[in-house]
Amino acid sequence: MTSPTECPACRKPAGEELSCQFCNQVLFLPQGITLSTAGLRFGGYLLEFVLMICTLVIGWAIWALIVFQYGQTPAKQLLHMRVVCIPQARTAGWLRMFFREVIAKTLIGFLASFTLLIPYFWLLWDKNRQELWDKMATTLVVSDPRDLLRPQPQPQLSDSRAGTPQR
Repeated sequence: MTSPTECPACRKPAGEELSCQFCNQVLFLPQGITLSTAGLRFGGYLLEFVLMICTLVIGWAIWALIVFQYGQTPAKQLLHMRVVCIPQARTAGWLRMFFREVIAKTLIGFLASFTLLIPYFWLLWDKNRQELWDKMATTLVVSDPRDLLRPQPQPQLSDSRAGTPQR
């Protein structure tokens, strides 16, 4: 049995962090889910900007409102990244994503305008690679290349009379 201080992926001591310092495996998620790198997240910001321009913002906004339910933005969907809610140890839902992407990022953007944009570089020195809006929303951004965290559709409850001919 794996001890709580051992990484299930690389078997090295993981300590008390949210992810392994050696292989970046997020310890409370399935094996293969790692913290997204700063470079991948930066690429995501650039891709988000390009997508906004190409879709005249309206297409991007509609796309974003659809994929928020999967803990993603359009660029995160294309780059196989996901936002995870730390307390619930699962993909962030629509409301948490809306808070993170619209409210928290707007507040941090306002703060950044007075602090030489320092909050935008927060993930470079944060041990969990969280931006300030991630801290506000208690989320992590992870790489999910095999879509292991994609929420599965819930089976619809059927009426026991469905399919039974009426007499």
